[in-house]
Amino acid sequence: MSPQPQTLFSSELISATIQNQLPEGYLMRPLEITDYNKGFYDCLAGLTVVGKVSEASFQEAFAAMLRAETVYHIVVIEDVHESRIVATGTLIVEQKFLRGCGKAGHIEDIVVHDSQRGKKFGIRLIDQLKHIGTAVGCYKLLLTCSETNEPFYEKSGFLRKDLHMAQYLNPTPPATVTIDVAPTPTSSTSTATAIASSSITSNNASTTLTTVDSRAMLGGMSREFNAVAMGESVYVK
Repeated sequence: MSPQPQTLFSSELISATIQNQLPEGYLMRPLEITDYNKGFYDCLAGLTVVGKVSEASFQEAFAAMLRAETVYHIVVIEDVHESRIVATGTLIVEQKFLRGCGKAGHIEDIVVHDSQRGKKFGIRLIDQLKHIGTAVGCYKLLLTCSETNEPFYEKSGFLRKDLHMAQYLNPTPPATVTIDVAPTPTSSTSTATAIASSSITSNNASTTLTTVDSRAMLGGMSREFNAVAMGESVYVK
């Protein structure tokens, strides 16, 4: 019997209750060092430009996160029949001096492969990251999302608070985004409905995002883009 691959954090933090809510044939678990070959980056490509990452680079980043011990919690959902990663989400635990040296959790990089929409994997990931945050003693959880996705997170108990700001320090050229659109058949407004796919190119790397249904909105572009695909919308910023 082959040895179990190294996991990024203890599998004891995975909720059996949430696992049982997944369809048959899917497994929720910590990221493993062998997941590079299970389509982890194919899944991430639905979120943002991932660039050219070798397996060695992936393993180096994995090892660095592992050395940080209790900080990084990357959860994946695997299609066990295909041995492919179909969804992932991250909880980063920040140690503070405030609140009696409390901990704050930052939810990042929630993405579901476009072939797996409609299975509530996004909700299950959020529930799992909330479970981990509670288990490790976080006093709050924070995340950034588009206004389009705000209702999704409100259903999971999150509330709008304060203002999110960003400054990109990597002096790379601005990203270019091209989105094929067609007029909405039932509306006379100027809003367009995204069809087929959105081709996004940044820093000599490209990926294609496919939206299940709804609208594509363009926000302020900076030196890179971040696309969040939750529910039926894709928001690019």
